[in-house]
Amino acid sequence: MRGITRRSVLAAGAALPLLTSPAGMAQGKQVLDIGLGPDVDTLDPHKSTTIVAGQLFIELWEGLTTFAADGAIVPGVAERWETSADGLTWTFHLRPDAKWSDGSAVTAADFVFAWRRAVTPTTLLGLPEWIAPIKNALPILQNGKDPATLGVEAVDDRTLKVRLEHPKPDLTVYTAYWILSPLHRASVARHGDGFAQPGKLVGNGPFMLTGAVPQSHYALAVNPHYHGAKSVAVAGANYHVTEDLQTELKRFRAGELVVTKEVPPTQLDWARANLADSLRLAYRASTFFLIPNLTKAPWKDNPDLCVALSMAIDRKVIVEKITKGGELPAYAMTPEGLVGYTPPKPDWADWTPAERVAKARSLFAKAGYGPDKPLSLELLYNTNELNRQVAVAVAAMWQQTLGVKTTLSNQEFKIVVSRMKEHTYPDIVRITWAVGLVTEYLNLLRSRANTVGPGYINPALDKAMEDVDQALTLEDFRARLAAAEKIAMADMPMIPVMRQSSRRLVSPKLKGWADNPLDLHSARYLSLA
Repeated sequence: MRGITRRSVLAAGAALPLLTSPAGMAQGKQVLDIGLGPDVDTLDPHKSTTIVAGQLFIELWEGLTTFAADGAIVPGVAERWETSADGLTWTFHLRPDAKWSDGSAVTAADFVFAWRRAVTPTTLLGLPEWIAPIKNALPILQNGKDPATLGVEAVDDRTLKVRLEHPKPDLTVYTAYWILSPLHRASVARHGDGFAQPGKLVGNGPFMLTGAVPQSHYALAVNPHYHGAKSVAVAGANYHVTEDLQTELKRFRAGELVVTKEVPPTQLDWARANLADSLRLAYRASTFFLIPNLTKAPWKDNPDLCVALSMAIDRKVIVEKITKGGELPAYAMTPEGLVGYTPPKPDWADWTPAERVAKARSLFAKAGYGPDKPLSLELLYNTNELNRQVAVAVAAMWQQTLGVKTTLSNQEFKIVVSRMKEHTYPDIVRITWAVGLVTEYLNLLRSRANTVGPGYINPALDKAMEDVDQALTLEDFRARLAAAEKIAMADMPMIPVMRQSSRRLVSPKLKGWADNPLDLHSARYLSLA
């Protein structure tokens, strides 16, 4: 397969070139070709519901805080901030050299505008929980309160005051994510919801969007007005879409990609033997979930069925015999390693396989199923070799332990996400949730989470999460979160299977790569030897 040199893409109604790949140069600097994985659902940071899109968002926008190469939270547009004694008011001071890609200044009013747009109901915010800590965010979203009442104020061009519904010790993690990024007011006014397109998008991140072809690639060029532009060693990056991991591997071997999104599970041992200098396996703060549709029978109001299916899964076999890429068994919803939180495990996590199977069968019978009334279900997953392998293994375990007949169904990632949001999947859907916001795993289970949650309604969990929201210190926050987690695990409204690892191929020529639990890697930190 020959290396990419130059192609034309359709963007903003005109033919724009794909940036020159590492085989050549652009503006005297290299351009990186990077595997993105499946296509993003949208480049509108308020409408997206996928973590996949996050890789592009961190290139095109920068929030008050941002991510260092190792995933740590560092100052972004804000150079410093302070918090009131009660934890309810944060004041951010913006750096004087923050600029948009058109050269105009980023101001506090740009954040006010963006956050108000996010909560305006007609925007259809994809992940409302990510802005829920801001004062009045949910009343505006859910009850039609005036967006002008949102707890954000531009004191002056360089001072932003943020008022919260409740203390949020980890707020600076939230402000690094795209929903709380600023928006360029003039371009949104000019283009409406179509602003997030090549030729129209004005961002404040390290790169600018110069081209986009769905199911193909996104071309990014360095933003010359970015405050850290002088430290960016590359001219740009091309993010290549692929849902076929074998194809991505071939492109890496041909020198067309310097980084892959994932290594095919069937090629992992081969990569260990033949690409040892390129293979990068690292812990990823994530949960590979199987999510029952709790809005319909037989899943609605039937926790015994969910717990039985969860207990029938031998997670150690999956990570040690099937995936074999450094994944870890997952028994709780929330991953380890976020703001120092260690999730509790259910008691049965340490039982013998025989004890687990016996209890699973007992709960399955209690739920109304058994040899005389077998259960048939459909497991929907997005097209991906690893997902298929795990789905096949889980289906076999359910069949052997409980006699469940599972029909496997795979569809394109965007379709799976859409069906999950609309609750139009018949039984169970597979999704990986990988975000550095520690409460956002359990927030999927709050009764108010009607966008991407499973449809779980439990007043005890809602109350426990309200208690989490009142924690003033990180220590108290972690303790209250563990209490809420135990309530969720008793019902298993989402079935955690494993913590996925980051399993990538990274060219030995690429410098600046740092494995991190968020698996977010901005090209601003990278360069080619």
